Order: sequence, then C-alpha cells, then structure tokens
Amino acid sequence: MDTTIDGLRLHYEQEGQGSDLVLIHGLGGSLQEWDSFMPELSRTHRVLRWDVRGFGQSDKPAGPYTPQLFARDLAGLVRTLGIAKTHVAGISMGGVIAQRFALDYPELLSSLTLISTSSEVSEAARAAWEKTATIIEQRGFSSNTEAAQRVFAPSFAKSSPHAIQAMAERTAANDPRAYAAAARAIGSYNWTAELGRIQAPTLILQGREDVLTPPGGSVKLSRGIPRARLLMIPDCGHVVPVEKPLLFQQTLLAFLAGVDFSRA
Repeated sequence: MDTTIDGLRLHYEQEGQGSDLVLIHGLGGSLQEWDSFMPELSRTHRVLRWDVRGFGQSDKPAGPYTPQLFARDLAGLVRTLGIAKTHVAGISMGGVIAQRFALDYPELLSSLTLISTSSEVSEAARAAWEKTATIIEQRGFSSNTEAAQRVFAPSFAKSSPHAIQAMAERTAANDPRAYAAAARAIGSYNWTAELGRIQAPTLILQGREDVLTPPGGSVKLSRGIPRARLLMIPDCGHVVPVEKPLLFQQTLLAFLAGVDFSRA
C-alpha cells in the first residue's frame, strides 16, 4: 500500500491485530526484511512496516536526508493511519530513526526497541561514512561481498554464505544517490545528552561481535535512557534478527507483552 506524506509517497504494509507495532529497516533494506517474523508478530500486534524514504518502493528524492526528516515521515505515516500510540522497533539505521522518533514525538510512543544502533557517531566513523557515501555516489555499488561479510559474526558468516550473498545483492539493488544521502544522515549525529528525555520502556539488543556499531554504543544507550534494559548477545554480529531469529522474536514479543500487560 502507498500513501502520500508532505508530498512524499511512502510504501507500507499493515497486518495483524492487537497493540500497534512499527518496524523500521536498516540502511539498504526495505520492509521485506521483516517478512519471516510477520506470522508470529501479527498474531498479537497490528504491525506496520514501511520503506523509509530512499528505499524499497517509497519515493527516492534527492538529499540531504536527516534522522529528523525520517522521524517526521514516520510520524506523518502513523497519524495518517490513525494510530494513537505505538511500539517502535528499529535496527541499525532504523534504530537511529526510532531514537529520533522517541525524542521528537513521545506522545506517539508506547515502547522502544533499539537493535544494533547508537546515540552518537565518532569523528572517525563520520569520516568513514562520508567516504563510503562519496564512493557509492560516484561509482555505484561494488560487486564483491566483503562489506556484507563484515556485517555478521565470523561464525555465522562462515556457516551461512547464502546470507552474505543475499545481503550484498539487496544492497546493490538500491539507488546509489538515495543510499548515499541516507548514509550521510546516519553518519553524523549526537544526541546522547538528550536520552534522558526518553521515558518509554526501552529494550536494547546488541551483538557482542558487531563491528559496525560496537557494543559500547548500546551501553551508552542503556545508561542514558531511564527505563532501558540491555541484552548483549554472544556470537552475534550486526544483524541480530538474521543471526539469532528465534531469540530476537521471543525477546521482542516478551518485552512487548510486558509493556502491554502493565498498561492493561
């Protein structure tokens, strides 16, 4: 399904019954990232998945993009669909958007789940993101799988080459200019000092072997958000739902059930 928010066409899917839950994909992804979890999640939640601007079947306008802009898109979508309050879960870039949504639109938030993300970007990481964005803008995507391999824990990468290939192919299918604009958006921000304003119950999931967003970022999140709980996952890299699907699904559902029960 499609809808228009402030002149921008956003593609989304909504299914299931129960309390509302928004899922936000990572850089280079789309709402299809969550396909395998929909049978279970939609049993107890009305799940909204969407393609962030620049990705999937949503519009891909020229940049610059910002986390605030992504969060505003989501707030517009949520309000357009008549959702009064919702759980929000985001991975990587999706976690950046989810944090900004929590900070800018707290009245719309029931709970927050942050996966493989952080509240700030170091100077070294900013330079690396800018370099990556410039290369992709100028040359497009590389055909090798080296970048995709770094996303996963070494043990998973060794045992699941098909997952590496699939991620490389998904990334290469993106629009280079939109991808670069999004990479710059999530490559330069710092709102650690604002985290204390997030009052919603928060679950933080972090792979111990994550080299893209190292565990220290999740520790800062857990210390800065008053009602946060942090789960460090051994032998797991950046893409927790892919590497540890059962753990991810059961932990998320248990967390959401606890929040819903406490408010019943």
